[in-house]
Amino acid sequence: MEISENNLIKKLKKFGKTSDNVLRGIGDDGAVVTMSGGQYVLVQDAMVEHVHFEFSFLDPYYVGKKAIAVNVSDILAMGALPLYFLVTIGVPARMSSPDIERLYKGMKDASRALNIILLGGDTVGADSFFIDVSMVGKLVTKKYLGRDKAQEGDLIAVTGYLGEAAYGLHLLQKGITETGSGKCLKRFMDPRSPYTLWKELIKHDITVAMMDISDGLIIDLERMMAESKKTARLDLENIPVPAILRKKGMEKLALTGGEDYQLLFTFPQKKLPQVKRLQREGHKISVIGKVAKGKGVKVFKNGKEILLTEKGYQHFNEEPHE
Repeated sequence: MEISENNLIKKLKKFGKTSDNVLRGIGDDGAVVTMSGGQYVLVQDAMVEHVHFEFSFLDPYYVGKKAIAVNVSDILAMGALPLYFLVTIGVPARMSSPDIERLYKGMKDASRALNIILLGGDTVGADSFFIDVSMVGKLVTKKYLGRDKAQEGDLIAVTGYLGEAAYGLHLLQKGITETGSGKCLKRFMDPRSPYTLWKELIKHDITVAMMDISDGLIIDLERMMAESKKTARLDLENIPVPAILRKKGMEKLALTGGEDYQLLFTFPQKKLPQVKRLQREGHKISVIGKVAKGKGVKVFKNGKEILLTEKGYQHFNEEPHE
């Protein structure tokens, strides 16, 4: 397609409808609607063979686990707890019944921790395998945590380390076995959102703007700033780069590598003491920048702005420059 993923989403927004019951529609990690009994978040995420993974290095069990994890990540990022899910799979003729059972075993194990219940779905024949999960969760915050809620003066923070999954994928694609890379391999194969830390952020009402990092820090932060109509100023030295990436000279993966499913959020400066307390308690939070007037994302190294040639993963191709 001769259009970038971001621009395609902009064009598709016109097909969405709003109503008094739709609190948030197209443009975020999930939609938020009011229904009998409260406010709910609805998300949908697909994984496609040869696009998101290869069975040559990812067992069906881990494909199933990951399909649940990426949807859980979106639900949490909106300020909700996941409840139920539906799944559709496209099955090529070469896949066996044991393969499909391992896939569902992975989904079962991934959903058990948060007691998420499978309600049903669909199975279809396909040339390449795909799995498409729809999930619903109930909002537990006063208001949804949207990409559109970052405010000028807010501080920007991320959980965990960035670039681990991208480096794990790099090793799997190259068939490389490397001492000390186990954490990166696990981050790609079996990602998990920082649920315990998420609960602390919610409990102390620290943020109103949050999203997960699925395509890369820079491109995902650009999406948040576009929805909030603000700019982000990042300090490169504060980005949580894993030691193994620094050793290999691959620090850029912390900026552009996707699929870490860590949380990216902004918070008012008055909440900084609470963030520092969580840091002292052992929670991995890095304050990496600040929200300001303008648009886009600017990255600074030792106070001097640097230009990035890569931003992160997008489906499709970029639109031609005019």
